[in-house]
Amino acid sequence: MIKAIIFDLDGVLLDSVGRDIAITVRVFNKFGYPITQSDEQYIIGWHPADRISFFANKFNIPEEEQRLIVAEEKRLYRELWDSTSKLLPDVKETLETIKNKGLKLALATTSTSDSVSKFLQKFQLQGYFKLILSREDASQRKPNPEIYIKARNELGYNTDEIIVVEDTEIGVTAAKSAGLKCVAIPNQYTKNQNFSRADYVIKSISALTKII
Repeated sequence: MIKAIIFDLDGVLLDSVGRDIAITVRVFNKFGYPITQSDEQYIIGWHPADRISFFANKFNIPEEEQRLIVAEEKRLYRELWDSTSKLLPDVKETLETIKNKGLKLALATTSTSDSVSKFLQKFQLQGYFKLILSREDASQRKPNPEIYIKARNELGYNTDEIIVVEDTEIGVTAAKSAGLKCVAIPNQYTKNQNFSRADYVIKSISALTKII
């Protein structure tokens, strides 16, 4: 019996994947490094440090210029976050339904604690999540399972009483490596990824209520 649900943030609750891709492409283009559509797979779901490392290797970008790219990405992200962030369809209604069923909700994301705070405030979701883990709470990044292992331990439930909701192959790998069940909700950017390890693959977050 499921007692707790752990949600990823970007691409699951927050409609932000397209914006994040656009920011990365824009910044690298500004520095003279064109990112192709096929390169976008190294942006979606990956921590900024990992995608910077990938493109630095691909384009042989000097360390000093890498730091400038990171700084510009952060600047644009902060500048555009409020005006471009929106909830995905049916998110608040689904969270409300799950909460009313008595299940515990948790959030485990590689976004910063500042971004999470802005998310909760903007969409009035304070109090929905019993546990919140952000980028600062894990030393290893997905697909490493550290953040989900930590969430599992802090929730205090058995592995078969917890289910994770993810939108990327990387996230599913992290959840399954932590010994947890996982629901995948592919979106237009991740629909061609491999979700064979997921326990369920659904088309929208509203379908989650039929599983639990």
